[in-house]
Amino acid sequence: MASRKNIGYGNYCNRMYTELVDMRKKLLDFVSEIEHMKGPDREQLEYQIPHFQDMVRTIEWKLEILTRVCPFEWAGYPDVEKTASIRVDEEFVQKEVIGAGNIGG
Repeated sequence: MASRKNIGYGNYCNRMYTELVDMRKKLLDFVSEIEHMKGPDREQLEYQIPHFQDMVRTIEWKLEILTRVCPFEWAGYPDVEKTASIRVDEEFVQKEVIGAGNIGG
C-alpha cells in the first residue's frame, strides 16, 4: 500500500491521474468498439455500453476530486483553474471587549 511518506504527494497525484485517464480511455474504446460491431456480436455486448458509460462518469468524478485534493502547486490537470476565494458575510466591526480581569475594577 502506498503512503504519502514513501511516494511524494505530487508524484502520487500524477500517477493516479495517469491511471484514471488510462482507465477512462480504455472504457471509451470498449464502447466505440461495441458500437462499430455488426450482427450478433453487437447484440450480445450492446447492453454493456450503459455500464461502461457509468464507469466513465465515475472516473471523471474521481478525476475532479483528485484535482481538488492534490496540492495547489500540482499542475497535472491543465483544464482546471486553481483559485481560492473567501466569502465575507458582513463588514468586520471592532467592538470593545471586556476581559475577565476588567470586571469589578
